[in-house]
Amino acid sequence: MIRYDKHKYPSVHRGIVRAALILLELEQHPAAKRYSAGDAEALIGEADAPDRRGDRQRGRGLHYYCAAKPDGTALPLHPALGGYCNGRGAPAPSPLTVLDAEYRTALSLYRAGRFFPAMQSLSRALHMLADICCPPHTAGLTYFSRYAGAHKRYEARAAELFWDSDPANLIEYHAAEGWAEKAKGNVPYSAYTDLLRGSIPESGGTWQRGTLAEICNRLSRSGTKELSAVLGDDALALDQSIARRLKLSVAHCAALLAAFDRDADDPELPVWKEQQPYWLKSFMSAFIVTKEPLFLEFEDDGTVTLSTQEKQYLAVGSMGRVLLTEQTEGYTYRFRFGREPLLTLYPDGDQDRLLAQIRGQLFSIRRMTHLQGDIFLSQTSFALVTQQPEKAKALLTSHGGL
Repeated sequence: MIRYDKHKYPSVHRGIVRAALILLELEQHPAAKRYSAGDAEALIGEADAPDRRGDRQRGRGLHYYCAAKPDGTALPLHPALGGYCNGRGAPAPSPLTVLDAEYRTALSLYRAGRFFPAMQSLSRALHMLADICCPPHTAGLTYFSRYAGAHKRYEARAAELFWDSDPANLIEYHAAEGWAEKAKGNVPYSAYTDLLRGSIPESGGTWQRGTLAEICNRLSRSGTKELSAVLGDDALALDQSIARRLKLSVAHCAALLAAFDRDADDPELPVWKEQQPYWLKSFMSAFIVTKEPLFLEFEDDGTVTLSTQEKQYLAVGSMGRVLLTEQTEGYTYRFRFGREPLLTLYPDGDQDRLLAQIRGQLFSIRRMTHLQGDIFLSQTSFALVTQQPEKAKALLTSHGGL
């Protein structure tokens, strides 16, 4: 039995990010000046982190964005998300939802002056974008299915083609530069505008898809057209397919890097801000979590804490109990924005757990400005709002919880 091993070479994700940075320079795009040598180090160094053992984004099915079944049968879009489901058939977390989360987090961290973790979050967004460009990821050829061999063959051959050198003599910059040259003139800059526009409810129970969903949907559908090459026995057809998708990945990652350069300087974009008061308002009823406003504080690892001016923190204790209390051992105070586009907060970044339970209801927290809709019907949703709602009842009190 043939063994396919992509690990003989450096990560292709690292190569794609490096090539995207070089591509901006080759095209003399203004965004090239945004990214310093230190930024490039952070971006390239974090590029393969979502695939590493123990990483918060490494999970069964998370990295798949399936527009079709392995036999080519088209799959439907999720009605509220406006996108496709992951390899487990769930709408989130998926490459789209993680891309959305990490891109917004990167902007927020950058504005807060935490440049290194901002680049790490941006790199994670690039990883998900590259995964959507990979055909096995768009047709459910998961590692835990009978198609695992075809997936491994595709990625192992992609590593050989991308680096195109004896691993012992490989110079990563030169290999990435070659792919940047191939992608030159194909960067879809204009498509990557208005990226923070999420799904919007319309009349009749329908939803207008967000910008990132539209981009990811097109990429996913185009990837399913490569299935015959991925699953067939024609080696030349496979190599040609891989070359097309690698060039596409580099071009789209360059477009996202250029978009970040633009969005980082736009003060009007609705990204999370430190030193700004927020209230957590129930979307469907007149409840807020606390009477006091909560302030976001970004940590260097990209997580956030939410605290009052008196330094009482929103915390989660045993059995998912929500508290407003001083920091003590045994409670979770750090949260991560995840499972976008709901903008839900998750303790410790665990995207398979909800924030907490209050009175038996599951609560998520999201921005009201870009309302996304309820993917998870069991949730009662809270929105981050910048003004205290009138006549709202508080669920939590100081030193207490529910």
